Amino acid sequence: MAEYDDDFCNLMRRVSEGSEDAAWELVTQYGEGIRRAVRRVLNVKLRQKFDSLDFVQIVWKSFFRVRNKCDRFHRSEELAAYLVKMARNKVGMETRRRLATKKYNVRQEQSFDRLRAEDLACRQPAPIDFAIAHEQWDQMLEGQPAHCRRIVQLRLQGHTCQDIGKAVHVDERTVRRFLKKLLHTTSV
Repeated sequence: MAEYDDDFCNLMRRVSEGSEDAAWELVTQYGEGIRRAVRRVLNVKLRQKFDSLDFVQIVWKSFFRVRNKCDRFHRSEELAAYLVKMARNKVGMETRRRLATKKYNVRQEQSFDRLRAEDLACRQPAPIDFAIAHEQWDQMLEGQPAHCRRIVQLRLQGHTCQDIGKAVHVDERTVRRFLKKLLHTTSV
């Protein structure tokens, strides 16, 4: 027969009712234990991708998402064991995802230092990419007044908004507003 800890049950009742103070008390009291559990099982290759606190936050997010089920815990030891088990499961799932799947496999990652110049050179845009981009700009500017097309042309050449404003005889803020509006309408 399970023993009941009245203080603990009161805390869990307050958590399930949505008390932020009770939730904070729970996080303060059990957070370090979760962090230690994560550190014990976190794979060395994943330590460069994740901090143990990342998993602690994931555990708390999952726990508080179903905080209305807090009444199933009657003793602090039960909750501690549950949170540690949840932390191990979360780390285990991410470890399998990062080490066993092709898409996220950290074993296949390479340092930028190890990349050769030829590898980087082949990643430059192909001529077709330039042609597509040019066609998209033409479609975007179609129907725009001449001074607006001139603003885009100067910006693509690398001129500042202040220089463009002087060149087309408008205020710098007008140039910024036009470019912002143009980018906003094309990204929608």
